[in-house]
Amino acid sequence: MKSDTNLNIFLFISFDKIEIVVKKRSSFEEIYKNKILLQNNSDTLRLKYLDEFLSKNVFKIEKKIKKFIQGVNLVFDSKDYIPIEISIKKKNHGNLIEKKDLVYCLKDAKEQCKKTLENKKIIHTVIENYRIDQIDYSFFPKDIKCDTICLDIRFICIPENIIINFEQILKKYQITLDQIASAEYVRQFFSQNEHNFFDMAGKIIDGCNENEVVFVNKSRKNRGFFERFFDLFS
Repeated sequence: MKSDTNLNIFLFISFDKIEIVVKKRSSFEEIYKNKILLQNNSDTLRLKYLDEFLSKNVFKIEKKIKKFIQGVNLVFDSKDYIPIEISIKKKNHGNLIEKKDLVYCLKDAKEQCKKTLENKKIIHTVIENYRIDQIDYSFFPKDIKCDTICLDIRFICIPENIIINFEQILKKYQITLDQIASAEYVRQFFSQNEHNFFDMAGKIIDGCNENEVVFVNKSRKNRGFFERFFDLFS
């Protein structure tokens, strides 16, 4: 059995609930769903409950979809998230804005964020505003020459140890974390007309927010250093 890229598998964890949902990526059809409610929300017990929950559900899911679960998308609902807002300015000397100029700003902002909060993992990176020669844009303005570029960037971070603990539990079942999403960020991005939370989470993970940047490994073949960011130029 192989992993199925046509499926989205979500693991939702909050202070009072653990839930796993399997949906078809294209049609959003629900294939499997199960949850447990937590009475005690201590971190230690939550990890214990997560281990027990996975032991009861992983095999059931694999049997139902006839595939191994290789990775899941973690949607974590927590008050431990830390928002960091950074503005980065760069001189452009009247030249046309190029990829390298914005990549420079993003790398600089990321390094500042990491220095501000040690032992924190960046979950979301969102460009809130593009200020080009003192004119604000909510989207990236293409084919513009300018003297200065300023990006207002919001980072959503979480303590690394929280994610490491989840990864260690999942590793027991040969499962990795594909993507991580903040539940609050998912809710804030969509209007109240969107009813299915996991459909919303799937859209966020698949990159529906054009101003969200995904940092990817440099070794990934045929992809740039900032995957979503380079998509702005396509």
